[in-house]
Amino acid sequence: MICDEPVSALDVSIQAQVLNLLKDLQKEFHLTYIFIAHGLGAVKYISDRIAVMYLGKMMEMATTKEIFEHPKHPYTKILLNSYPIPDPHMRNREQIVVEGDVPSPANPPLRVSYKMPVCERTLPREGAGSEGKAACRSLPFSTKLR
Repeated sequence: MICDEPVSALDVSIQAQVLNLLKDLQKEFHLTYIFIAHGLGAVKYISDRIAVMYLGKMMEMATTKEIFEHPKHPYTKILLNSYPIPDPHMRNREQIVVEGDVPSPANPPLRVSYKMPVCERTLPREGAGSEGKAACRSLPFSTKLR
């Protein structure tokens, strides 16, 4: 079943009801979902595996746990950095600041400002025990840590 932004326009309490219903139906009927969403909380709750997309290209794919605990691609890290964390101990996490304009998917830039350091040396490989894969792609904007 393809679920394209199924809860994005709903009130939070209704979102929870719909997500719980989807999980119940999944369990009862052994369903597989392709769950397309921008809300990381919903994605984390409903997904076993996550594919992070940027301008129509897959940047990283891994288990939900790997994506949220050990993201590999810079874009995944940027997305997760924007996700609010209720734990006050985690509020001091490293902040990633994105600079520049968001590129147009219809006219992607030819030059890039950020490259994964590993891409300078070799293609990324899966770590021991890791189920994830990260694209060796650059991002057309610059980032800073603070």
